[in-house]
Amino acid sequence: MMTEFDSNLSNEEYHDPKFAYRVAMVQKKANNPSTSDLAVEFVKNDTDEAAEINRVLIRDVDKRRFTSRQVWELMQANGYPKFNNNSHMKLWKSLEAKNPDKSFGRAGDYKNTWVWHDSWIERVRAHCEEHAQDYC
Repeated sequence: MMTEFDSNLSNEEYHDPKFAYRVAMVQKKANNPSTSDLAVEFVKNDTDEAAEINRVLIRDVDKRRFTSRQVWELMQANGYPKFNNNSHMKLWKSLEAKNPDKSFGRAGDYKNTWVWHDSWIERVRAHCEEHAQDYC
């Protein structure tokens, strides 16, 4: 069943960190027969064992976030002084960049806000390079 499910996922879906769940299997010899077949073991959060597990397994999947202002100020700092808020707005609208399927950003933490990810920064940078004469 899992093989069939995995084979029907797109490459983008398969690698999307929002749906990633990883389990590490560690062989552990039991001290007594009653615990030898435990499928799940809960480890207290404030122990050395938990700290080691977190060090090895836990990775922050929250992407860096940029406001619109940070995006266009970054492009200005990278040599495109005429790229401004209006330029940025026209670009994201023309590319429908707020479409969640494109993974350029997401709704912000506050009502009616949007934050952009590194993938959008790279896309904007490529756009500025292609149209350097307009933004320099």
